[in-house]
This record gives sequence, structure tokens and C-alpha cells, in this order.
Amino acid sequence: MHQSLPLTTETTPSSPVPTPTAATAAPRIWAVGGGKGGVGKSVITANMAVVLAREGKRCVILDADLGGANIHTLIGLPNPKTTLSDLFSRRGMKLEAVMVDTPVPNLQLISGSRALMEMANPKHVQKEKIIRQLFSLDVDHIFIDLGAGSAFNALDFFLAAHTQIMVVVPTPTSVENAYHFLKAVYYRKLKRAIQTLGAQRLVDRAMGEKMLRGIRSPRDLIASISRENPPLGASLEAEMSPLAPALIVNQIRTEEEMDLGPQMKVACRDFFGLDVDFLGCIRNDDRAYNAVRMKRPAMEAYPQSSFSLALREITRKLAAAPFGGC
Repeated sequence: MHQSLPLTTETTPSSPVPTPTAATAAPRIWAVGGGKGGVGKSVITANMAVVLAREGKRCVILDADLGGANIHTLIGLPNPKTTLSDLFSRRGMKLEAVMVDTPVPNLQLISGSRALMEMANPKHVQKEKIIRQLFSLDVDHIFIDLGAGSAFNALDFFLAAHTQIMVVVPTPTSVENAYHFLKAVYYRKLKRAIQTLGAQRLVDRAMGEKMLRGIRSPRDLIASISRENPPLGASLEAEMSPLAPALIVNQIRTEEEMDLGPQMKVACRDFFGLDVDFLGCIRNDDRAYNAVRMKRPAMEAYPQSSFSLALREITRKLAAAPFGGC
């Protein structure tokens, strides 16, 4: 973590699905990312939504992997007739108009499938339109499946969420990409905070003297600013405090790999000063892979698989926790 700082599926039958209840407040927004493709984040996103939908919560998945959207396939839905591209190609269209029903009761999808080429990195105003309308949807939970990498649209969707989840697998490339993703998220938010507080000049001076001040991490930077200007330092810490990512380690195969989550938690605390919530490990499970091949959520195809049991526990724990604004 010592990096240079930038200057500026189961045969057991499932229980009946309860009747959904009307949403009484703004929806809880979940974002699932991690930087690297192939770690199972789309499978995890889809199945987390299924858990709560089957408990009677009205859920929507936003497949924000624009240009590479595949959530519809994971839940057994043909190519949706309306997608995000329609939102911008048809004047006056609202986000709820591109929500489509899925084979899972209480679960709808906003698909990025068939997205226009330019939609892979939407304009800022388009992205802000999506985020703004997400908060006004009359549902209980919205799950955002982020694309791989650290493009601004992925970072901003992640930062807009109440529940921010990173998924990694125990491989060096996945871990490295997760750190890069979190670093990009952190600096995206820090840059906004600096602009909001009018602190650019002080930050520039601190970075110009980073060797003298011993600044080797974002945590060191904020500590240095706090020493020079305690009120500004406190304000920066307050601006950064809503950034509270959670971590899932997926596809665990050995007992040794169980240590990865706690190790990453310590590294993120030391480097970023962030208290990452390690949610737990999910063991590698062929039934989750089989469910993908069947085009069904593992929660329905194999509800008693190790994958489903672990993810169901994680999802319920998160859903029970309070959430506020970001």
C-alpha cells in the first residue's frame, strides 16, 4: 500500500415470496464494485437483490456495466426491450420507464444492455440524471452493478450509494485492482471535499513539502492539514467520513485465503484511514457456477448451497443496518 500520492443454485424448494410492501422513504442504494472483472460481482449483486426481493422488498438492479451488461442473463431474462440508452435517446423519458420486470417476483431491472457506444462513459449530466432519479424511485432497494475498472462513472455511482461493497478474489491481480479502485474512489471524494472547503492552496503547499512532512499516504495528508489548520482538518475528515466501503472476499479455496479480508482491512486503515467493514468470505462453490450456466440466480436454483447461505447472511446483516445520506 505504499504508493505515491497524486499531486493535485439446490433442489430444496424456496419459501413463498411475500407480497411487497410500499416503500415509505427514499430507497437504500447499494453499489458493488472492485475494479477487476471476473471476481463475481455481477453474480453477487444479482443474488443479493434476489434475497431481499424474496423477503417482500421491492428491489431494482441497475446494470451500470455499460457496454458489457449481463445481469439480465444471470436472472433468466432475454435482452430487455428498453435500456438506459432509451433514457437519453427519447426526450422526456424517466428512469422508471426503462425498468423491466424479471422472472423474480418483486425484482425489476434497469439494463445497460444494448447501450450506445458513447454510453460506456456517459456525460456528466447524463450520469447525474441517473443518480438523481435513482433516489426518487418508489422502491425499497436499488443495487448498482458497476463495470470493471475505475472510470469516473463507476466511481461516482459507488460514491452515491449508501452501501458501498467491494468484491475481491484471493489473487494478486484482484487485490491490486481493488486497492487501485479504492484509491481512485478516495481521491475522487477527496478532490470534491477540497473544492467544497476551498482548501486547494493548503493541500498544494502540504504536497509540495510532502517529503519534509512525511506524507506517504492520504491519511498522512489529512493529518498534516489538521496540524496546520485544525478546523479545516476536522472539516475534511467529516467530508470523508461517509466513505465506508465494505469488503467481500469471494471464491475462497483454502484456509490460508481466509486471512485476506482482515489483512486488507488493516492495510486500508493504515493507508487511507478508512474503517473497511469486512463482511466475510464466500467459498468457491461449483453450484454458483452451475446456476450461471442455467441462467438462474443461485438463491433460487441452489438456495442451500454454501454460496447462497453465506451471501444470504451477509445481505440480511447489511439490510438490517441503518443507513443515512452520503
